[in-house]
Parts: sequence; structure tokens; C-alpha cells
Amino acid sequence: EDEDEDDEDEDDDEAKDDDEAIDADDSDSEDGDALVDDDDEDMEVGGDDEDDDDDDEDGSDDDSEAGSDSEDAAVAMETDDDGLDWDAGDKNLKNALDDDDANDDKTVLTKREKAKKKANKELALHAKELELRHRADAAPENAKEFEKALMGNPRSSFLWISYVALRVSLGAFDEAREVAERALKAVPSSDQDEKMNLWVAYLNLENAHGKPTPKDAVGKLFHRACLVANPKKLHLALAGTHERSGDVVSQTDILSNATRKYSQSAKVWIAYIRSFIINGSGDATAASGSSLSAPELIKKAIDRASQTLPKRKVVKVLVQVGLIETREGNLERGRSMFEAILRNYPRRTDIWSVYVDLEIKEFAKTQDPARCRALLERATHLELAPKAMKFLFKRFLDFERKVGDATRVEHVKQRAMEYVSSKFG
Repeated sequence: EDEDEDDEDEDDDEAKDDDEAIDADDSDSEDGDALVDDDDEDMEVGGDDEDDDDDDEDGSDDDSEAGSDSEDAAVAMETDDDGLDWDAGDKNLKNALDDDDANDDKTVLTKREKAKKKANKELALHAKELELRHRADAAPENAKEFEKALMGNPRSSFLWISYVALRVSLGAFDEAREVAERALKAVPSSDQDEKMNLWVAYLNLENAHGKPTPKDAVGKLFHRACLVANPKKLHLALAGTHERSGDVVSQTDILSNATRKYSQSAKVWIAYIRSFIINGSGDATAASGSSLSAPELIKKAIDRASQTLPKRKVVKVLVQVGLIETREGNLERGRSMFEAILRNYPRRTDIWSVYVDLEIKEFAKTQDPARCRALLERATHLELAPKAMKFLFKRFLDFERKVGDATRVEHVKQRAMEYVSSKFG
């Protein structure tokens, strides 16, 4: 029995040991499960970090998209309502110049190459300036453009006159008068030249399309203009208007009236005498109401001018009338006038120079150097101051070098040496 009890005690002890071993295994398995759970949590935490990184990348993408949107908005602001980028040309030019600068930084250039690069940049900028200036100076083409341009530059007589011309070309003569009246109000009296341009344009308009008749409209406007503008310039301008329209009688009348009012003006006398030269014998006689021929009317007008004008202006009138005769009248009468002037004023180098220039121009037409050569021979035989003689000999020498031969060139040089030796020993 005792042995049986001992056997049972041993069995009980073995059973306890087995239970303890099983419990130990269970605890180990629980510890293992805990470790696995911890690893899973670590993996989940790592996954969350990856998610955070993905969120950061998404946020950076959103920021880049927002930046690109802001740049697009800035570009859109630089364009106008039509979607046109007006600064595109400037940007392209600037980018091109920046590229040139970048290329220059990369390569070592010589002084000559640097100078050439600089010159090319300046040429490009100059071309751009010319393009912008041409764009700004381009004349408007319709009423809307003219109104817009005049808002920015209301004192420009050019714009106003062009606007009037546009109305006239469309047959809107009343609207053209309204534009002319607006122009006279817009341009202040301090801008005398601009104001005078407007008055002259208005006179031309009335002379062509005046109401009830052009003559009445011009007379009324001319009287009004003389009260506020320079009357002498207006007389000359109106004479030019009548000349262009072929009204010789009105031209002569207005100039005759001007010679009485402004008898001390050389310009008025020159214009008056010129009217007889360009209109010919028949028209000049009919306009003056006299039975005298055109040469006689010219001579009479010159005599009146010589008696009325100061002496310092008489020579000016005579020279100008001689030039007008050679260009627009009778060449031989013009030459005769110069010969008469030089007989009275032989020491006036300026008159000799004008006469020589006249003959050189005629030589270009006729290819006959005899008259010009004879004139220069006469001029270089005068006893004038050394400075004047040097000028005349130089003109003579230049002429012979162009049209003469070596013998004639040597002749002029010999003449000049003889003058120097006789004058200075």
C-alpha cells in the first residue's frame, strides 16, 4: 500500500510537471504572439509614415500647380482684352540680348568682337525704337482713330488738317468745317505756327467748297483770320491759294493790296513781282488792268520796290527776282538782271557766287561750258580782297577739273599764281 501511495505521488508529481511545462509553453506562445503584434504595430506605423510622405508629395504637387496657375494669371494680366501680348516684341528682343550676354560670358571675346557685339545690340535697339516711333507716327485712317489720336495730342495741326482732309475726301464738307472750327478752338494762340497752318487749311477748304460761293466764304473767313493771326502771312498764304486754283485776278489783287499795307516787306514785293513773271503777258496784263506787257509790269514793280524798300533789302529783291526769272520765267531776262546787278555791285562776292551757280546748273542742261567759263574768267580778273579772290579761283579750278582738260586746269593755276605774285610780290 505504501508502495502504491508512493507510485501515486510520483504520478501526481509527473502530472504537475507536465502541467507546468504546458503552462510554460503557453506563456512562450503568448510572448511570441505579443512580439508578432508589436511587429504588426511597427509595420502599421511605417505604413502611416509612407502615407504621410505620399500626402507631402501630393501637397508639393498642389503647390506647383498653384504656382503655375499664378504664373498663368500673371501672363494673362500682361495681355489685353483681345488676348494679344503687346510686349512680346520687347520680351523677344530682351531674351535675344540676354542670350548674347550669356554666350559672351561663356566665350572669351577679343576687343574687336566685343565692340561688334555692342554695335549689333545698339543697332537692334535702334531698329526697335524706329519701329515703335513709326507705329506711333502712323496717321489714323478713320474718324474714330482721329478722335482717339486728338485726345492725346489736341494741339497738332497735322492731325487736325488730316482729319479735315478725310472729311473732304468723303464729301462731308459741313463736317469738315466743324472739324476746322474745333481745331481753331483746341489750338491756343500761343502756338502761332500751328494756328497759322489751320487758318491756311481752312482757307483752302472754303476756296474749294465755300458757301454760298467760294469767293464770299473766303472773304469772310480771311477777314476773321486777320483779326487774330499774322495778316501779312495770311495775305501771302491766300495768294498762294489763288495761284494753285488758277485765279490769277484774285492773286494779283491780294498781293497788290499787300504791297500797300506792307510796303517795307521784301517778301511781299518778291511775291508781287513773281505773280507777273509766272502768269505771262496776257494773264498779267488782264489781272493788273493795265495795257502794259509783262516785262514792263515787272520793271515797274521793281522800280516801286526800289523806291519803297530800305537799301539793304533792295539787292535781296533784285537777286531773288533774277533767280525767279531764270527758273520760272525767261532765262535771258534773268541773266540780264544779274548783269545789271553786278554792274552796280561788282564787289559783292555773294552775288557772283549765285550767278556762277546759276550758270553751272544751266551747263548741266546744255553741256556748253563756254558761258560759265567766260563768267569765271571775268570774275577772276576783278580786283577784290584776297579772301574773295581765293573763293573765285577755287570755284574756277573745280569747274575746270570736272569739265576741262589738263591744259585748262594748268591755265587756272597759272592765273592764280600771277594774282598772288602781283598782290604779295
